[in-house]
Amino acid sequence: MNNNKNTAELILDTAQGLVQEVGFNGFSYAHIAEKIGIRTASIHYHFPNKEDLAEALIARYNREFVAKIAEIDSETTNNLDKIRRYMMIFSIPVDTYCTCLSVMLSSDLATLTEKVREKLAAFFTANLTWVERVLEQGRSEGHLQFKGTAQAQAHKILTSLQGAQLLARTFRDANRFNMIAEGVISALS
Repeated sequence: MNNNKNTAELILDTAQGLVQEVGFNGFSYAHIAEKIGIRTASIHYHFPNKEDLAEALIARYNREFVAKIAEIDSETTNNLDKIRRYMMIFSIPVDTYCTCLSVMLSSDLATLTEKVREKLAAFFTANLTWVERVLEQGRSEGHLQFKGTAQAQAHKILTSLQGAQLLARTFRDANRFNMIAEGVISALS
């Protein structure tokens, strides 16, 4: 059983890397099998079809996000620092000229099942809810300044980070992400 869990995690790790590099529709189980040296039947054992794989990827990604924001919340009370650390999560795939899983899945949205689309929307909702809460707290405590509602600002931040990933990838220039991220922080302080 433990070996199965390790194999399933290896499959998820490999699939996530492929999604972030080529999109959900840009790879098959044969690509995963080749990368990790197993048969496609082993992948089908853990994830009978690609929709099951997509659901597992999003569920894991969401769990990791929830854990990361809980870590951020526990390690700092400064809301500007929380936003900075949140933005660092988005910077991780930029160094390899990839985007985060959620951005790439959004690009393939029309071909994903309704269940996968719902899980992706729930992931974005979790992001927006957390950012909005941090913004509201920051403004009420005097750490953050911005015009408009926290809800609108949260949407601006999330879309700025997603767009920054796409530009950095397109131009193969991580500095474009950094420039946009710094602009987001400057607009809040």
